[in-house]
Parts: sequence; structure tokens; C-alpha cells
Amino acid sequence: MSADIKSFTYENLKDELLELSLPSYRAGQIFAWLHKYGCDNFDSMSNIAKPLRAALAEKYFISSCVAEEKYVSSLDGTVKYLFRLYDGEYIESVVMKYKYGYTICVFTQVGCKMGCSFLRLDSCRV
Repeated sequence: MSADIKSFTYENLKDELLELSLPSYRAGQIFAWLHKYGCDNFDSMSNIAKPLRAALAEKYFISSCVAEEKYVSSLDGTVKYLFRLYDGEYIESVVMKYKYGYTICVFTQVGCKMGCSFLRLDSCRV
């Protein structure tokens, strides 16, 4: 089974690549592609040789999420996003505006049972 390469810290990635007999500078290149440039596939890593990109793709995958739905409350402008994760599961995020600024609530657990009622979804889907 392949591992999510984005889940590695820089130091972990360096160790992983050293086990593959790769020079440590490669960790910096790959880490930058993943976390600075937001690369979501190995083929886009233009300063990495094609054979190495293929080897990385065999051993690792790059996780991502996609905004599937967006809801905006007609009552107070609260915005709720539904994100689909790379494995097909879903998480949510809510942005609420207050007098003093914004509050962002990010649900990082699939299947959260908190039951927050920030907005009425039946009347505000866009």
C-alpha cells in the first residue's frame, strides 16, 4: 500500500528519501512542490527526473480535497463548504462573520457528530 507523501514532515521525508538512496536536497525540492506550490501530481514536478517521478508515484500518493458544495445563509451570510477528501469521505468548514471579524470552523474528522446548526441548508444552497 502506498503512503501519503504530504503527511511527512520535512525531516520524515528526508529520512524516507535517504532510505531510497536519494540525496537529501531532493526532500527540499519535493517538499516545496507539495507545500509551497500545492502540486497535486508527481508529473508536475519539473525539476525532478521522470524516472524518479515514476518511482515516487509507485511508492506514494499525493492527498488532496475538493470543494464539492458551498452553502451561503440568507440569514447572516455564514458560508459552509463541503470538501471531498481523496478517499471519497467528506469534511466541512464554516466561515462566520461577526462585528469583530471572522471565525472559521474546520471539521477535521470525517463523520463529526457535533451537530452544529450554523445555517439552514435547505434554504441557502448555491
